[in-house]
Amino acid sequence: MLFKFRKRKFLRREPLEVDEILFDSHQLGSQSLKWENRIEKPVLSSNIRIFGLVIFLAVFVVAFRSAYIVVADGSAYSEKAKSNYIKEVWERAPRGIIYDSKNQPLVKNISSFNLVAVPAEIPRDRDEQLKILKLLAQLLGKDESEVREQFKKIDRFSFRPILVLEDLTHEESLVFKSKLEELPGFRLEENFKRYYGEGSVFSHVLGYTGRVSQDDIKKNPDYLLTDIIGKNGIEFYYEKYLKGKHGVTLMETRAEGGKGKALGTIKAIPGNNLTLFIDKDLQEELTEVMRVTLASTGMTKAAAVAIDPKSGGVLAIQSFPSFDSNVFSSRLSMQDYENIFENKNQPLFNRAVSGVYPPGSTIKPFIGVAALQEKVVDDKTTINDTGSITVGGQEFKGWTSLGIVDIYRAISMSSNIFFYTVGGGYGNIKGLGPLKIGEYLKKFGFGFLTKIDYPGETNGFIPTPQWKKETRGQSWFIGDTYNISIGQGDVQVSPLQLAVATAAIANSGTILKPRIVKSITNNEGKIVENLEPEIISKNFVDAGALSIIRNAMHENVLSGSGRALGQVKGSAGGKTGTAQTGVGNNTHAWFTAFAPYDDPRIAITVLIENGGEGSSVAVPIVRDVLEWYLGKQ
Repeated sequence: MLFKFRKRKFLRREPLEVDEILFDSHQLGSQSLKWENRIEKPVLSSNIRIFGLVIFLAVFVVAFRSAYIVVADGSAYSEKAKSNYIKEVWERAPRGIIYDSKNQPLVKNISSFNLVAVPAEIPRDRDEQLKILKLLAQLLGKDESEVREQFKKIDRFSFRPILVLEDLTHEESLVFKSKLEELPGFRLEENFKRYYGEGSVFSHVLGYTGRVSQDDIKKNPDYLLTDIIGKNGIEFYYEKYLKGKHGVTLMETRAEGGKGKALGTIKAIPGNNLTLFIDKDLQEELTEVMRVTLASTGMTKAAAVAIDPKSGGVLAIQSFPSFDSNVFSSRLSMQDYENIFENKNQPLFNRAVSGVYPPGSTIKPFIGVAALQEKVVDDKTTINDTGSITVGGQEFKGWTSLGIVDIYRAISMSSNIFFYTVGGGYGNIKGLGPLKIGEYLKKFGFGFLTKIDYPGETNGFIPTPQWKKETRGQSWFIGDTYNISIGQGDVQVSPLQLAVATAAIANSGTILKPRIVKSITNNEGKIVENLEPEIISKNFVDAGALSIIRNAMHENVLSGSGRALGQVKGSAGGKTGTAQTGVGNNTHAWFTAFAPYDDPRIAITVLIENGGEGSSVAVPIVRDVLEWYLGKQ
C-alpha cells in the first residue's frame, strides 16, 4: 500500500478575532453601498465638506477602538486570537453521470471514505504533535520518521483537507474511527469514487479518474487535494462539465468552545451529465465478438470504430488489449500497475484513435473516387490484370492474375494492377500522380485530425515527393506512387479516419465531425449543450463518382473479398485490406463497411494487428456485428 500526505500551498491564514471579522464586514458593506449609490452628477462643495467630516469621524472611531483593544482588553483578546478562526466546511459536489444513447448509465458514483488531515486543526503543542504522529505511523504501517518528514512539508495554517489514506476498507474505517479522539485534526471524510459497471468494455470510451495532482491544482485552484479528476477518455475530455462545484460553509470557531456560527454558505452544484451517441448494447456485442476472434486466432491487438453516417455520432469504439477502469478508482496494487503500465501490449493505448497503420487495399475506394473525378478512367474503362507490370526494369506484382477488370471488379476483387495503373500510370493511362492522390485522400480526411471529442488523436500521414526529399534526401520513384495507390509504403491512417471516410462514401459525400457526446444536461435535466452534427466538408466530389464506388463496394460483399457479408440484412458495401507491415510476413487485417446498402445507418471499420488476411479475420467480425445490429432494428 502506498500512503502519503499530499501538500498544497495556500495563503497563510492567521487566527482572527470576532471583533476584527465584524469590523471588516462593516467596512465591506460601506464600500458596497458607496458604489451602489454612485450618481452621474457633479459633487457639490457642501457634500465634499460633509464627506471629509465623515472620514475624520471614522478614522477617530477606528483609532479609539484599536487603542481600547490593545490597552483595555490586551491579554484577553490575545488569548482569544489563538483559538478564534474561520473554518471552511466543504460539501462535496457529486461528479456528473455518463449515459449511453438510450439513457443507460455507464458509470455511477459510490460512497467511499478517506482519512484526511486538516493542518490548522492539528494541535500546535510539539509534544502532542509527536504523540499524534507516532500513533498515525503505527496505524499506517509506516516509519515514524517518514511521517514526520511528510508533516513538515504541509501548510500548517491551511483549513483545506489533505489526503492521508484513500478508499479505506471497512476494517480500516473501523480502526481509524476508534482512534479519531486520539488524532485531533484528522477525520474520516465521505467522498465519491467512480464505479464502472462494465469494467473493460467501455474503458477506452470513458477513460478513468484519478486523484488530483499538484499540477492539476495549479491549473485550477477550485480543486481540493482530496478530489478526483478525469485522467483519460471522456472523463478527461469533458472534465470541466463533469466535475461540479463544491459547496463551502465558513464557520466561526470560538475560544470559549462550541462550533460557533455559520458566516456564509455556498451550496454544492453537482456536475453535469453526459449523454453519448454510444450504443451500450452494440459496444458490448462488438467487444464480445472481437474478444472471441482474438482468442481463437492468438492475436492480442485490435481496434474497431462504428459511426452513424447521418450524424457522425460514434456508436461504438473499442481497442484491444483493454483495461478495467475501476482499478484507478481505488489504491492501485503492484499487480495492477504491472499489468497496465509494464504490459508491452500497452492496454492504455487507444488504437482506434491514436494508432496509425498502412491501410492496404481499404484505400482503393478513395483512389477510385479520385480517378473517376479526374477522368483518369470511367466506369467502362478496362485494364488487363496479368498479375504484374514492369516499369523501368522493375516488376510490380499483384496478388493474382484477374484478367480484364473494370473499376467495379477492381474494387470487388482488389486488383493491385488496376490501382497501380490509375494511381501512377501505365501504358496509355497517365495516372493521378502522387500530388493528386494526396489531394483527394486529404479531402476524405486522411492526414488530418478528425477533431473527435476524445484526447490523443493522431493525424496519420500522406507522403509526398517533397517530404521524401527533405526527410530522406531521396527522389520520388514510380514505385512510391504505386505503393500509396494500394495503401502501402509510408501512408498511415487510423481506424477512426477510415471509418469517417467510409461514412462519407455511405452518405454520398459528406465528411462529418465524429462525436462521442450527444448532449450535456445539468442535475435538473435541463440541456446545457446540445451537440448538433457538424459538417466538415461536402460536395467535394461528384455524386456520380461516389455512386460508382458504392456499387463497387456492394459487389465486394456480394462476390468479392468481402462476400462473407453477403447475407447481412439489407446487404452492405465494404472493402477488405491486407496491409504489409515491413516486419517479416506479418500483415494487418482490415475491413471497412457500411450497411444497409440502400439506407446506411452504420459505417464500421475493424483492424487486427498482424492478423493476416482481412477477408479471413476482419470480415467475420463485421459480419457478426452487423447481423446482430441490423437484426434488432
